[in-house]
Amino acid sequence: MPRSRSTVAKLDPRIREAVDAAIREGRATIDELVALIAAHGGTASRSAVGRYRKDFEDSLARYREAQEVAGRWVSQFQADPDGDVGRLLAEMLKTLAFTSMADKTSADPKDIHYLARAVKDLVGVDQVKAQIEARLRAETKQRADAAVEAVEALGREKGLSADTVDTIKARIFGVAA
Repeated sequence: MPRSRSTVAKLDPRIREAVDAAIREGRATIDELVALIAAHGGTASRSAVGRYRKDFEDSLARYREAQEVAGRWVSQFQADPDGDVGRLLAEMLKTLAFTSMADKTSADPKDIHYLARAVKDLVGVDQVKAQIEARLRAETKQRADAAVEAVEALGREKGLSADTVDTIKARIFGVAA
């Protein structure tokens, strides 16, 4: 059976933000966190604060590890944006964003904002890549069509039969008559 929401997580958001900041900065012991909560008008047991701190630090460690891995992937992505790493990176970052949000017992609006922005940016990258690929396909088709027309024109100029020109187009360009 899942544990109920922490008494620290149920505290007023301002108190929780102060506790989170103290944990992030690594400047407070459990007793100091309990005193901080009491100073802000809240109450929480020492064991509840200890569990909250441990969970928070574990989340921070996972976040830092994810940032480190993402940083390595981004550098590989910048080196070869169209490679497997680029496609994998986009999909994994989307999955990571949604997984990390699902793991949280209470989502911080700031985190939601950053994740939404990251997903939006990733979708933008996908759209730009799709536009580039479409443009490259169109340019390639244009060049191929121009080459086929050049073969036809050269064939007529040199007196080749229509069958010979069709055979050349079929063998070189894969264009059926």
